[in-house]
Amino acid sequence: MITETIAVINGRLVDPVRGTEEVTNLLINSNGIVTGMGYLPDDDDDTSTVIDVKGRFIIPNITDSHCSLREPGHEDKETFLSASDAAVAGGITALIATPDTHPIVDTPEMVSFIHARRRAAGIVPIYPMGALSKGINGLELAELRLMHEAGAVGFTDGNSLEHTGLMRHALQYSADLDRPIIVTPDDPLLSQNGVMNEGYYSTILGLRGIPAESEELRISRDIELVERFGGVVHFFPVSTAQSVELVRRAKVRGLAITCGTAPHYLYFDESAVDGYLTHFKVTPPLRSAADRQALIEGIKDGTIDTIASHHQPHTIDGKRTDFVEADPGISGIDTLVCTTLTKLVRDEGLSISQVSRLISSNPLAIYRIKRPGIALMKRPSFTVIDMKNEFTLESSQFKSKGLNSPFIGRQFTGKSLMTVIEGRIRFIDPILKPSSVIDPEHTPR
Repeated sequence: MITETIAVINGRLVDPVRGTEEVTNLLINSNGIVTGMGYLPDDDDDTSTVIDVKGRFIIPNITDSHCSLREPGHEDKETFLSASDAAVAGGITALIATPDTHPIVDTPEMVSFIHARRRAAGIVPIYPMGALSKGINGLELAELRLMHEAGAVGFTDGNSLEHTGLMRHALQYSADLDRPIIVTPDDPLLSQNGVMNEGYYSTILGLRGIPAESEELRISRDIELVERFGGVVHFFPVSTAQSVELVRRAKVRGLAITCGTAPHYLYFDESAVDGYLTHFKVTPPLRSAADRQALIEGIKDGTIDTIASHHQPHTIDGKRTDFVEADPGISGIDTLVCTTLTKLVRDEGLSISQVSRLISSNPLAIYRIKRPGIALMKRPSFTVIDMKNEFTLESSQFKSKGLNSPFIGRQFTGKSLMTVIEGRIRFIDPILKPSSVIDPEHTPR
């Protein structure tokens, strides 16, 4: 970690909120505070390290807004430390963690534990969600207000609550606390024992399917509850065309509804399961090619607000079995940034600022998290991204304990070269070669 005064020069600073890009220089002192923007340091600035990021983008506050970190209880799959290492190497400056640990994060004491554990370890900021119901059993609401006061940024049981009356009360709390309920929409009676999307491929592969209606009917119900009783809901991940359309219509009606998806739903459809490859077993399942395209269109028109990793790391044994018995999920912290940028900027032609909203400003707004931007007298968090060079993702590059990723061996762009958190460099690629010399021919004009 570099702790002396640094100058990051020639970077293309992205403002996701305003949708702008501007070539600039940043001077950051030994306390991590921005003391200058736009001009070069001189002898009086006592700058000891100069990092030239010419041609690269600087994106503030990249946040993985939905990840399972496994600690406490399943440290064999992931720990706060290994997830943090994966985050900084992958360009992520903050993590929003689900409560499905052992014990479950369903009390203010458990929320406080997450915050204390993070501070003691000095790792990437981790913002915990609290469970919506006690023990995630869907029978009795957890202590939502007390967890909120302890620092929970949202509430989720994963799947939507079966009990409609309980969901109504949860929505009333969400409105009062101004914190979202995060719903992974699924009707368990429709999806019971299913392992992939219901359709042509489930038929020819002989696998029990999960119909799109299991997601769509639950979204429809919860939107109706928000319309009747108020509340704040974020659906994640959405995977079907009709789910996107339902959210699109809810937004037109002015409801406090947002949604997100994960990179693997943008890359793959149900045909990837052909061959019974367990890396493609996810919940919700990979849907049709038309559904995949509808997700991309939903991103382009602003219906989809966030992209998160949906990080679910598993041991090798959890995936090295038959498709029916394999654990569902993909390890995604290491790959969130490069997969998102490659698909949406390189392949779909969106701008860097458009895509940055999905992984930066939008997640922070939805979870009501206040983090300083890149501004004078602030301790900034940002990532330096190289969009020009392609690279092949190798398993040796993973810092997460989970290697259950279908992206290994594929080519990407959007490589993270430096991650700064609260004014401190937490990761830097050797290609940047920090120096103490400024080349005046390679500075902003």
